[in-house]
Amino acid sequence: MSLLLGPILHFRGIHDGLYQVSALVVVDKGDPKPQPVVSHCRVDALTRIAAIPFVKPTQDVWRADLSVEQQPGSARHCSCSMAGGKASFHVPPAGISPRVAYASCNGFSADKYRKKVKERQSERWFDMAARHRIKGEEFNLLMMGGDQVYTDDLMVVPGEMKDWADQWHSKQVATRWNRKFEKQVDEYFAQLYVQRWSQSGPREMLQAIPYIAMWDDHDIIDGWGSYPQELHQCDVYQNLFRLASRYYRLFQQQLGEGEVHPAAVPGQSPKARGMSLAYSGLGEFALLVPDLRSERQPDLTVDGVFSPTRIMSEYTWDAVYTWMDKLDTTRHRHLIVFSSLPVAYLDLNAAEVALNALPGQWELEDDLRDHWRSKPHRDERQRLIKRLLNFSARGARVTIVSGDVHVAAAAVIESSLPQHGNGAGAIFQLVSTGIVHTPPPAVAVYFMEKFGAGEETVEYGVRARMLPIGFKGHYLVPERNWLSLEPDSKSRIWANWHVEGHEHLLTQVIDPVVLPSVVQPVSIPTPA
Repeated sequence: MSLLLGPILHFRGIHDGLYQVSALVVVDKGDPKPQPVVSHCRVDALTRIAAIPFVKPTQDVWRADLSVEQQPGSARHCSCSMAGGKASFHVPPAGISPRVAYASCNGFSADKYRKKVKERQSERWFDMAARHRIKGEEFNLLMMGGDQVYTDDLMVVPGEMKDWADQWHSKQVATRWNRKFEKQVDEYFAQLYVQRWSQSGPREMLQAIPYIAMWDDHDIIDGWGSYPQELHQCDVYQNLFRLASRYYRLFQQQLGEGEVHPAAVPGQSPKARGMSLAYSGLGEFALLVPDLRSERQPDLTVDGVFSPTRIMSEYTWDAVYTWMDKLDTTRHRHLIVFSSLPVAYLDLNAAEVALNALPGQWELEDDLRDHWRSKPHRDERQRLIKRLLNFSARGARVTIVSGDVHVAAAAVIESSLPQHGNGAGAIFQLVSTGIVHTPPPAVAVYFMEKFGAGEETVEYGVRARMLPIGFKGHYLVPERNWLSLEPDSKSRIWANWHVEGHEHLLTQVIDPVVLPSVVQPVSIPTPA
């Protein structure tokens, strides 16, 4: 049997009292059905979920569904051998919060960035692997925050897509999708995932820690969802998105055609286009993984009302907020919200003004269009912040974890409104990126920090500000990095940035919300 990728592990959630993980392998088409051999877990199903590329398949994709019964007081180490490859993972004890590793930007948007690191491309992955090997400190979940693959060279390599990209805008919009487009893009995505995820570094971690993945623009095409309406809706872009989402579902959510993820946000309307996930019951953790790309829509009219842009549809927001409203905050002390783009971050508009005074191109344009703080997204961002603050007031700390911007950073959103009292009115924003992609040039970082890091008034009583977590009091850490979220026995999260070239960690401690205790009436015994 010819194993091309895997087994790679994906976390499906805790359902029916069982900790559920799937293992995916890619083999040559026509190879015998792989037979998984497991220890300390059981195989619930084995399914061939796809044959790829879809136009002319040469490879089969198989998924084994595994489940484990968590044990009180003791972790479990499970293994799965399949198609000649082996994977293993650590399951936390029942009721204990998982140790989480977070990474984003696993690739390069251009060759010039790849050349800067040469043979050190996977250095941060190897660092994560070394940490994971420390006995008793193994990670239970790997959260991938976007740009797990980079599709940028699709528009550069010779073929139909490059020819299309080289045309004038009017011709791009008018071009119809055809079989040549379909064949090139289909084969491109199939090769991209298998090659990128089988490289040393990411491969070892995907076989050692079950992952949860949200996608970002480079998993589709740079800046997806922030282009003018006529380009966004044109035949070529919409079909490119169709194939990108099909491969995202296949590799990043390990789903076959028509399948619904077991951790999909419940109650989503059939009109919702996104692939958002929500996990509860992870000790004191609940995780929200919204899809912030599928439903992006520029220059949109919704129910007769014009909106300049949209990140996520009202149908999906309603389902997310309903799930949050039902979450037991006495059991879940922390809600970790993963947002591919930081919700609280620099004022990139101010930074761009400063950078534009210098010669050269600083590549902030798509960031300005994409980011939560851009003008068209402010209302949607404001509603999100208010709902998260209101949720926190129920007694659960909210922490937002993001990537995308190629630096490490931290910020805090603070409310002084009375309904957010008792320490609930603080949401931490943690930024970690990239695990492979290189940071911006030093001069760009200097101007971004100097002109973009001022305090922001979100609305009356709510402000956001950057935190000086960097070396020598800087706000931005312009080295490659990954983040670990490590719970302790006091319900705190130790957020540790693992920064390339630095022996010591950068740390932010996140305390749980402590609400006033209810005074119980004292029972005085009656004298005998």
